[in-house]
Amino acid sequence: MESLPDAAPGEWLKPLLDTMWQDMHVVVPRGFPAYARLFHPVVRDRPQDTGTWHGHPRTDVVALDEEQVHWSVVAAAFGTKMHPLAQFHRLFGQAQSRQEVLDSDGWRYSEPLTGNLAPDALAAVAARLYEHTSTPNIGVSAIWEGWGGLTSSAGYAQLSFSDGWIPQEDSSNSAAPGTGPGSGLLPVEVVNGETLHLPGRDYYLFNAAPQFYLDPGWVNHVPWHHSPQFPQSPSILWPADRRWVMVSEIDFDSTVVAGSHELISALVRDPAIEALPVDEGADLTWDADIHNRPVQ
Repeated sequence: MESLPDAAPGEWLKPLLDTMWQDMHVVVPRGFPAYARLFHPVVRDRPQDTGTWHGHPRTDVVALDEEQVHWSVVAAAFGTKMHPLAQFHRLFGQAQSRQEVLDSDGWRYSEPLTGNLAPDALAAVAARLYEHTSTPNIGVSAIWEGWGGLTSSAGYAQLSFSDGWIPQEDSSNSAAPGTGPGSGLLPVEVVNGETLHLPGRDYYLFNAAPQFYLDPGWVNHVPWHHSPQFPQSPSILWPADRRWVMVSEIDFDSTVVAGSHELISALVRDPAIEALPVDEGADLTWDADIHNRPVQ
């Protein structure tokens, strides 16, 4: 896995992005025939009552039957509407706190990952992306430069647990020796090299094409996350022929793919992926889910 020496391969994105936030196109390029929104998987479990703590039920100690589900399952469980502009927090209807709310069958739902597409989901998406490019072996992965520990080890500590790196926030405001640029995950020549400047975001570029992500084992072969147990998907991915682009914006709990009508149809029809078509100009902000807004 090699970093790219300059930002030139990503310059084509700049004229396709808005400079002010009004819809998804400050992060998702305009001008493609079609778009799909890929909803990041949700993990649910059944908390087991293990008594009380200070007079309150303890339901967070033991969890049974953990599984991964689609957003549509959450909507069905709480009687809300799943649709292309759905926002996860709205799917719980009138519930004030989803952390404390169980559905009628006793399931508790976690939040989907933000800015990160899980490896199994990415592999399923990559299989469709691979089929809709003439350059499946040549492409670029862009990684947001702000992920913790990329440029410096300040604020992170390596613990001696079997599952490797665990990010820990450093309470010190002063940089310790050996915590400068290049002391983190990426070597100093990458940290000090050229980044791709897009509206509000800077990215490091790597030569990781769509074929690379077909196997979830890619998590063992990239330099930008602390451990395969805590993998980070690319923030932006595109092939050399630029027939599509995949964007996992750091503040979104879904990923957007821009491409041909055929690609979007393939993503929406794939049962391994929860995807719905969205229109150009779609609003994906936190309050855009008008169908599930609480009644005032």
